[in-house]
Amino acid sequence: MKPTHRLSAAIVLLIAFALSIAGQSKPAANEVLAKAVQAAKTEQKNVLIIFGASWCSWCKRLDTMLASPEVGKLFHDSFVIEHMTIQESKDKLHLENPGAQEMVDNAGGKGSGVPVYLFFDGAGNRLATSMAMPGDKNIGHPATPEEIKVFDGLLIKTAPRITASQRQQISDYLSKQK
Repeated sequence: MKPTHRLSAAIVLLIAFALSIAGQSKPAANEVLAKAVQAAKTEQKNVLIIFGASWCSWCKRLDTMLASPEVGKLFHDSFVIEHMTIQESKDKLHLENPGAQEMVDNAGGKGSGVPVYLFFDGAGNRLATSMAMPGDKNIGHPATPEEIKVFDGLLIKTAPRITASQRQQISDYLSKQK
C-alpha cells in the first residue's frame, strides 16, 4: 500500500471513529427523567435519579449498596433507579448527560460534590433531594451516623413500601461499611 493510501485509510478510520463517538452521546437529562417517571407510574413506584462521575469512589459505594444482596432489592422494589453523569474530568466529558448538571443545580445542588440524588413520584413531582444535611448540604453516600439518620428520613418520605424494619436493615448495612 502506498504511503498516501495508508494516510487516506487512516483519515477515513479517524473520521469513522469520531462519527461513532458523536453518535454515542448520552441521553439528555430530561429524557432520562421522563422515561423513569413513565416507568414509575406504570410500576407504581417512585424514581431515584443518581448523579455521579466515573472517578467518584463514593458513587461506586452507593452503587454497590444498590446492587447488594443485603439491601439492593429493597431499593429496586420501591424505586425506578436511573443514573446520570456529571462533573466528569475533561477527557471524559462525552460521558455526561446534557442538562444533568443544570437539573442538580436547580434542585439546590449547585457546587455540591457527587453523588447527588433526587427523588420523584410517578407524576414527575420532586419529593426530596440528597441536599438534606444541615445547611442544605449534600449527604452523598451516607457513611457517618448523622448522614445515615438523614438518609433514613429521606426513605421515610420517598419509599413508603420500605418498612421501619427494612429501613433499619439499610441503616445497619450502611453502618457496617467502612
